[in-house]
Amino acid sequence: MSSVFSHLLVRFSVCGALGVIAGACSATLDFTECYEDADCAAFFDDNKPMYCAANVCKIRENGCDANSQCAGLGEAYICATSSAPRECASTESDECGAPIYPGGEISDDVAFIGVMLPKTGADADLGLEMEKGVLAAVEEFNASGELPNGDKIALVVCDTKSEVASATSAARHLGDTLTIPVLIGPADDVEFTAVVDQVTFAQGVNAFTMGPMITADMRELDTSTGSGLVFQAMAGAKYQGPALGERIGADFAGDPTADAILLLSEDAYGLSLYKAVATEETTPSQIPQVPGSQFIASYRGLDDATKGAKAKLDTALKTFAEPPMLILLGRSEVAEIIEYYKTTGAPLPQKIYVSKRAMPAVAALEDPELAGIVVAIAPDLETPQLAKLRTRLGESNLAPEGALAYDATMASLFGMAAVKSGDIVVGLRVADAFKKLSDKAGTPVDFGAGPKMFVPAALTAFQSSKTVDLVGITGPLDFDASGEVCSPIAAYTLDAEGGWVKSAVYTPACPDTTGTWAPVP
Repeated sequence: MSSVFSHLLVRFSVCGALGVIAGACSATLDFTECYEDADCAAFFDDNKPMYCAANVCKIRENGCDANSQCAGLGEAYICATSSAPRECASTESDECGAPIYPGGEISDDVAFIGVMLPKTGADADLGLEMEKGVLAAVEEFNASGELPNGDKIALVVCDTKSEVASATSAARHLGDTLTIPVLIGPADDVEFTAVVDQVTFAQGVNAFTMGPMITADMRELDTSTGSGLVFQAMAGAKYQGPALGERIGADFAGDPTADAILLLSEDAYGLSLYKAVATEETTPSQIPQVPGSQFIASYRGLDDATKGAKAKLDTALKTFAEPPMLILLGRSEVAEIIEYYKTTGAPLPQKIYVSKRAMPAVAALEDPELAGIVVAIAPDLETPQLAKLRTRLGESNLAPEGALAYDATMASLFGMAAVKSGDIVVGLRVADAFKKLSDKAGTPVDFGAGPKMFVPAALTAFQSSKTVDLVGITGPLDFDASGEVCSPIAAYTLDAEGGWVKSAVYTPACPDTTGTWAPVP
């Protein structure tokens, strides 16, 4: 029995029952099903929306052309562009939720972006902070502007669950099933590179992908396809690596015999940092700023930290019983490696160098013996603009990673807004429009200012075919040819309470990766 016929039968039965009781119904039946398309929202045949024609609901042979036409299937259904004709598709999957519309109401005048962040798993705390930044950027853009065609921004948020498999599944759903042209995330390098390889560059998808917090070597990703679809909001490995090398050189300049043990995670994160700090002129590649000898070994990421990394550390300590420095290029497992080092009986090194992704786990050790010894080399994200954003959002403790996500999202929305008027907003066009966002001679656009100032300023510039010069919450967003930004790197020293204190800043000679360190006053 079709839904339309069931609807009519109910109307007839109710009328008949009332007639028995009160004699209020005539024998004439009213077969009017609808007066407008909205009256047909509850009627679907094989998930195909219906429209009103001559007071009768009929199937749309050409599929849907508006989100509201899919409303009868449930709040998660949108009119997706993944097929011709377009069909209603659910945004919900094992990783993704219902769409988030401006004002919470279903709208046809929206453009969707997809967001992939770790809301559960090992990086859940990080993901929740970053989600705050994404939502704030979308809300501020919608409140202060719109795309050239009048569309506001809606979004679909997906949980990567801190896993590569979940991240790629979410990306396929967003980019392939729903054909959402702009993707924010994932935040983790391993997840990000998998999404780029398997989804962003997939034939027929070509989604613009912005990484809010990525260290991987973007040049290698872009070279593999030449598409230029991938961007990141944080200074990556090619800047962090040289900064680490120069920091080591500065710390041990007076000790020509200083040896080093270097352990790296054999994944996109650890390898990118290692390639950026080491030189290929030696075999194995070594850090030129280390004065003495070097023991270098890799382990297979998080899963191998317990056995592989510890076994290789034992071997290294047979070579250097008292290593002046320990360099650990990995993520949360770095804290476990440091804990194990302390059980070996070897004296603590003069310096233990770690990278950004290890900072939360190392701080969580709350080990006063590590104070002044552990030094983290990471992008300098504590800017005056961050203080302004925290005040603006009423989030006094918003993590810098939340600001990175804000920058990634707002820049992506401006990329959408900069697409030539009349053109459909798709990934390749958004990526091409990014050339308009990093022009030092363009209209100044500072995210630290109120959105009612900087959003209209950018949109007005695009309408006049002009360029802009973006300054994000975390610093200048000077995207280069490989989609990276060039910005200062900081050295953070662990204190006795497990906090990080910024002790020095490395300023690269952008776009050159070389630079100089200066102490923090």
